[in-house]
Amino acid sequence: MKAVETYIGMGSNLGDGPSILNQAWERLGEFEGIRLIALSGLYRTAPVDMESDNWFTNGVGKIQTDLSPSAMLETLLQTEAVFGRTRDAKSSGYQDRALDLDLLYYGDTIINTPDLVLPHPRIGDRLFVLIPLMALAPDHRDPVSGATIRSMEKQLNNRIKDSTSQHQEIIPGDSMK
Repeated sequence: MKAVETYIGMGSNLGDGPSILNQAWERLGEFEGIRLIALSGLYRTAPVDMESDNWFTNGVGKIQTDLSPSAMLETLLQTEAVFGRTRDAKSSGYQDRALDLDLLYYGDTIINTPDLVLPHPRIGDRLFVLIPLMALAPDHRDPVSGATIRSMEKQLNNRIKDSTSQHQEIIPGDSMK
């Protein structure tokens, strides 16, 4: 299988977020079939669509992989579990977590199954994804909408200014290794 350019959203709002994200990034690079390419800078972000007193540390990583989309998802879930992430099927909504890894883009693949939706369905609604993703691939085109990351970020900021989308606080932080 040919290596596919893939983007991973990374977040943490429990513990030392920068350290956790850096360790998770390094761990992903240990898996056969994954080659680490680049990381965005880190951002401190207020929780979006959840109640929590804990701000997040967020970033985006770019990799190349020859794993299938489902194998890549399983790798992300295994990595989250190593850092203590548990998923409670009985809970509704988002919960605080030491590590959250989201498969944002897997090349131009479009998938919509109960287990995996690609591209990630909320990319265009999250500054904590779009801003770090812009640092890595501002001209990347979303395979569903055809919009570039740059234009998606501008559209979201316009919706926030017009109060048609939730206000989102995001502060540049330290870079990862």
